Amino acid sequence: TSGGGDLLSIEVSPANATLNWTGLPLSQSYTATGTYEDGSTATLTDVVFTLDADGTRLGAFAAEDFTVSGEAAGKGGVFATTGEITGSTSVIVTVHPVRLGPGVPADGADKFPDVSPPGALSPTVVYPLDKAVMPTSVKSPNVQWEGAATTNDLFRVRMIAGFATIDTILAQAPGFTSSSQLSVSDWQILINSASGGEISVSVDHWDPTTGAQGGAAVDLKLIRGDITGAIYYWNLGAGRMERIDTAGRALAIQNPPPRPGDGQRCIACHSVSKDGRYLSGSLWDAGQQGAVFDMSNPSVVTADPAPTLAPLSTTTYTQLFSTFNHDATRLMLNVGNSLTLIDPRNGATVPTNGTPLPATGSSHPSWSPDGTLIAYVNNHNGASWAVDYTAGDLAVLPSSAGDTFGPPTTLVSSAAAGAAFAAPSWPTFSPDSAWIAYGAGVNSRGRNNGIPATYPGALFVINKAGGTTQRLDVACAAARDCYLPNFSPYDMGEHFWLVFYSFRSYGNALAGTKGTSRRQMWITAIDKSKLGTADASSVPYWVPDQDVATENMSAFWAPPPPIQ
Repeated sequence: TSGGGDLLSIEVSPANATLNWTGLPLSQSYTATGTYEDGSTATLTDVVFTLDADGTRLGAFAAEDFTVSGEAAGKGGVFATTGEITGSTSVIVTVHPVRLGPGVPADGADKFPDVSPPGALSPTVVYPLDKAVMPTSVKSPNVQWEGAATTNDLFRVRMIAGFATIDTILAQAPGFTSSSQLSVSDWQILINSASGGEISVSVDHWDPTTGAQGGAAVDLKLIRGDITGAIYYWNLGAGRMERIDTAGRALAIQNPPPRPGDGQRCIACHSVSKDGRYLSGSLWDAGQQGAVFDMSNPSVVTADPAPTLAPLSTTTYTQLFSTFNHDATRLMLNVGNSLTLIDPRNGATVPTNGTPLPATGSSHPSWSPDGTLIAYVNNHNGASWAVDYTAGDLAVLPSSAGDTFGPPTTLVSSAAAGAAFAAPSWPTFSPDSAWIAYGAGVNSRGRNNGIPATYPGALFVINKAGGTTQRLDVACAAARDCYLPNFSPYDMGEHFWLVFYSFRSYGNALAGTKGTSRRQMWITAIDKSKLGTADASSVPYWVPDQDVATENMSAFWAPPPPIQ
């Protein structure tokens, strides 16, 4: 109350301000004007300025001064309050930093208009893939493009998310790979600003003769989720286990136990426990000595040889493929064409109850996260081991307490699948244990380097109880070059995540793998709402931090191992 009676309303100024952050400190002072019962107005000095949730992503108030953080762009609410009376307005913060690469003149950004017209020299973005779906926890894509250029020509790589635009200006020079990756902080700006999850990526070209020519944009869709952990995979050429996590790429096991006689240290045919702690693999060659490593034990990284959970000896078990049960107290082995059960803590064979485990024609066992089913390939026609076959049935075995197993149920027979998909392989359960993804083609392999031969294959999903299979054509761009799927353990929101390998090109020939048909790992988002009724896959993204010069496959995704 003042001389004009009770305060009726508050007007906040400036109203609906737009603030443009380019990297330099940026603030805006606000005032609050009160209107009283008698119609008089006065500047209020006792108000408290605050922001709504969207506004707090954009900056902060100190008294009446709002300072832009530069960490996000968008629209937020500004409030001025005294007593029970509040006035409000909005503020829009745009973020538009410009980064200049090596050899770019100071006025390099000025050579590009806001919208460059298309032309004969317009670049084509070849990575990321248009409409790719990615989690917000993934690293920034390494944008790659193709198009003619000569020394000192310029490129503008533009990424837009809502009110945020980040431009990177780069110069063509010897050794330039027509690629650009944002810094961690710039990528986070786009993530924070993509309120609907959409990010647009475009590349424009400039030269002194023709000026600026713009390329068509590709669009990304970001899904909120902390999909991290580690991916353990096989570097085929080196015969070694590698690991990719938030720290980058490294050997998973620095010094595997050497084979007596020749010192061979290969690890192959691995699997990882559901909690990410244990890694099972076949040492030296497929089908030879089996071993389990405790990945939470620092000595696995530092010791030579790396310690195994059960001591190695000439009498311990051999294995080809393997799978852990829900709590890693049991390990099912694929030996030759049979399935057997051991205790991974000591390597001892475990007697089973109920229906005997299959003794012939079996391959690629996969235990469900809830421990109630094993998916596997049954009745395959491989001669002596479970690696090479051209026909088989996708089946499940029930599993219950007391190491008890039931009779197999066929979900997809080779006859019903048809000749093109008669060889199912590598089943994997979704985190909720309800769905099984698997590969299928004319051979259990994607490629046999020894012949050499490449076999067409695709990815499918089916409910654990059977029913209609759905082919994941969006993930594979309707091509038959996708293999060895494995579900992420993360069950977040409306999607699962599925990693697989493919021979498709990643990016261009300078920074990526175009023209090599090299195995690389990709991840597709699986839309839960479409499971069982339609293709639930999405356009995939390439697993960051892979070596583009190596053949990478057999990805097993696990949460970070627990601390001992």
